[in-house]
Amino acid sequence: MPRALRWGAGILGGLVLLVVTAALVAVWLVDGHRLAGWAAERASAALEREVRVDDARIAWSWSPRLTLSGLTIANAPWGTQPLMAEVEQVQAVVRIPPLLRGRIEIPEIAVVRPSLLLEKNQQGEGNWQLREPVAAEPATPEDRSEFPLIGRLAVQDGVLRFNDPEKGVEVESRINTVAGSGGGGEDRVSVDGQGSLQGKPFRIALSAGPILVLRLSDAPYPVDLSVEAGETSVLVKGTFRDPVKLQGADLDLDLKGPDLSEIFPLFGIPTPVTAPYSLKGKLRRDEGIWQVEGLQGRVGESDLSGVIRYEPKQPRPLIRGTLTSRQLRFADLGGLIGLDPAEGDKPRKMPAGDARVIPDTPIDLDRLKAADMDVTFTGDDVQVPVLPLEQVQFRLLLNNGKAVIDPVRFTAAIGRVAGRIILDGTQEVPLGRFDLGIDGLGLKPFVAGTRFEPETEGRLGGRLDLTGRGRSLSSILAASDGRIVLVMEGGSVSHLLIEAAGLDIAEALGTLVSGDDAVGVRCLVADLPVERGRMTTRTFIFDTTDTNIAADLTLALGDEALAGRVVAAPKDPSPLAARVPVTLGGTLSQPRIGIEGGSAAVKGGAAVALGALLTPLAAIIPFLEQGGGEDSPCRALIQSANSPEPPTNRRRPAGGKRPG
Repeated sequence: MPRALRWGAGILGGLVLLVVTAALVAVWLVDGHRLAGWAAERASAALEREVRVDDARIAWSWSPRLTLSGLTIANAPWGTQPLMAEVEQVQAVVRIPPLLRGRIEIPEIAVVRPSLLLEKNQQGEGNWQLREPVAAEPATPEDRSEFPLIGRLAVQDGVLRFNDPEKGVEVESRINTVAGSGGGGEDRVSVDGQGSLQGKPFRIALSAGPILVLRLSDAPYPVDLSVEAGETSVLVKGTFRDPVKLQGADLDLDLKGPDLSEIFPLFGIPTPVTAPYSLKGKLRRDEGIWQVEGLQGRVGESDLSGVIRYEPKQPRPLIRGTLTSRQLRFADLGGLIGLDPAEGDKPRKMPAGDARVIPDTPIDLDRLKAADMDVTFTGDDVQVPVLPLEQVQFRLLLNNGKAVIDPVRFTAAIGRVAGRIILDGTQEVPLGRFDLGIDGLGLKPFVAGTRFEPETEGRLGGRLDLTGRGRSLSSILAASDGRIVLVMEGGSVSHLLIEAAGLDIAEALGTLVSGDDAVGVRCLVADLPVERGRMTTRTFIFDTTDTNIAADLTLALGDEALAGRVVAAPKDPSPLAARVPVTLGGTLSQPRIGIEGGSAAVKGGAAVALGALLTPLAAIIPFLEQGGGEDSPCRALIQSANSPEPPTNRRRPAGGKRPG
């Protein structure tokens, strides 16, 4: 949108030059019709577009008044309308004596009903991009002193339309008046336009310094700009050291709205869906680079500060940034993974008939390819439901639609999750790669403040490595291949813990453990290969002080359907020897757990299942080490998995104590 305003100003400047040129020629071409034909012919040859002037009149004096009527400029061949510009009438007064000395003085310019259409095609080409671009660039003087001395400028019933189908931008803004005084220097230039932007109300109001000040090389030029698009508002107020070249900007920026992603149509900056925000900072521009310094404010309940740089490069601008948050509510930036920040820390509400847990928000490829980015972010004191984190860190590199988040790190009081995430949008169907290591992540923070906290101990480690293609996070995982490995050593859990998820399965859990007390955990190992979005169990062993528990699980990441069977084998004769298997079904959002029918005497079948699931344990260690993690905390169990004596048949040592 700012580019459209700049080109609109450039074409308006072109009209001024056309008037000046016509005034010079008018000295020799007194006849108005000859003047109109000459001006149209010259302009058509220069622009390689048909330019027409229906009539030209001159009221002669030492300050002659020139009137051009019916001025039109043809649109590009692919344009949606025949004309790019149409002006009902232009009147200008030009002083002859200064003109003979090479100085342009225009006491008055009046433009009646100008209509300007600026648009892009699907390839991103603008209709203002001429084969011989002489219309806009010469309209911008090389120095402030070269700017024409304009007394009063008035625009009546002006219309500016800007269409960019690639970004979904469609603006029609009416410019009611543009007035200024170069004589006394008291009146300010003002613009007031309104229209629509992507179906939302759009308004722009500009108040700038007198036109005379544009010529003064040592006076900062004041600017006060207000833009409103729907509920998003942008306020810019300050000065330009050199307004002609837009250099030396010293502006106060105030930006607020319901969602940061809605600034994309205004600035072309791809940002995630966020909670409502309010940000302020110093906006500067030098050597063609815009920079927001001292950025401060809030996004939802999170604070945000840092520096953002915008470099207008070709074929895409480059955005660099360093952002920090002292207290971050992760839900405020949930749009990064497709979550709705409006839901906050509450459980996700599923629409009727939709029971998905994994976000299915489509990936916007146009936004991925709109700009290149190099942004680092650090968030401290991160508030995540059931898991307080100390810090979140990531660096986002976006280049021509390929986003690499490397490193990405979530650090908790005990343990961390770290690795790399890739989203490659260079092809029609994006490619996603998730390579994350889990190192010593404590279980207790997940149940802090609940009845299960005293009985819960232990540290999780492991690695997730998945690659797939799709148009959303859900569809990428639904087509993914890879592997997930989780390990845990020591600690304890309560068999009633699953009730915290709202599952009434106390009876089912009673088939695996006895009583309501904590059960000591020696080791948990889960090796879960994923093929075409289907996660299965290669190995699952839960080694407690009383029994070994094994599971055969399946999860379809596409429809999130669960299926599985859990069996237990006691280490010593106990009531657990007669327990029956537990079944698992339903979906991630609505799992179902029950007791398998049939005889309770299944300890033989349990032992067979455990032996089969323990066999490939030794293959887990290399996978974990490739992920950059430390040695597996269950290394002793894993290395002994293929020993002649299976873990399920180990006996207690002398003294009756269980093995550690």
